[in-house]
Amino acid sequence: MERHAVFTTSARYKCLEDLQRDSSDLYLGYCGAEKCMPGHSFGPTERTLYVIHFVRGGKGRFCIGGREYEITEGEAFLIPPGETTYYEADAEQPWEYWWIGFHGIKAYEYILNTGFDQHTPVMRVEGMDQIIQCINNMLEAHQLTIANDLRRKSELMKALALLIEENGRRQKETAGYDYPGAVYVKQAVDYLTYHYHERVKINELADYIGINRCYLTNSFKKQLGMSPQEYLVRLRMDKAASLIRNTGLPVSEIAARVGYEDPLAFSKIFRQKYGVSPRKWREMEETLVECHEKGFVFRELL
Repeated sequence: MERHAVFTTSARYKCLEDLQRDSSDLYLGYCGAEKCMPGHSFGPTERTLYVIHFVRGGKGRFCIGGREYEITEGEAFLIPPGETTYYEADAEQPWEYWWIGFHGIKAYEYILNTGFDQHTPVMRVEGMDQIIQCINNMLEAHQLTIANDLRRKSELMKALALLIEENGRRQKETAGYDYPGAVYVKQAVDYLTYHYHERVKINELADYIGINRCYLTNSFKKQLGMSPQEYLVRLRMDKAASLIRNTGLPVSEIAARVGYEDPLAFSKIFRQKYGVSPRKWREMEETLVECHEKGFVFRELL
């Protein structure tokens, strides 16, 4: 199959895109730089790659997950795949930014180690000049050769390494915690186990333990593969499933017992977790299914 890529260059805009995608640990999908016109916007749309914009001058706004951020010089913002986002240059001081779009098996792990996450899509980058130089080097290596493939990938890895190193320094400077993340995760899990039925706010949980929310979230994802909020929902749903199966309590009371004031909201989350409504879960009989091959899934139970 013939391979195509597009390299666009002008006084205001440079972009290398439609690069070959593969299933490696990390690959570059596109990169570019643009000095935007006043009010220039993009979206609302979803991306299929992780995209980080580095704002070198000017300002603009970035919208994601119902939140809006004012972005200024020296800041970067992350667009995760599958998230609807919108961004727009300021009408008077339009921004100038560079960007990288990438994916791969380890892309999510690398993103977490940069300090970006669902609650922190914007951050200040002290070493932005070095990262911008990495992107410029990618753009210079635009010809489709094996050597340039390696050059672009090495510059991508260098850019992410710079972000990860900076995040490590930032955590040491702002946290100064005495114990590994796993210790704080255990404390949080113990707390949630006894307080899951209450109104738990993750930032208050972090304050109770004595760390910041970002550090708690990153430690949870590293140790358990999920955020504290996701762990709390899973814990509540497990408790609720047991109560529904083993008691005759009304669903509304069970919802309240696991921390949900709104029974409808509880039922919606329960269905997302178990694929059936609480009432249907109560009616189902427990069945043991014997599997004789790895990966077999019995799909007729529901």
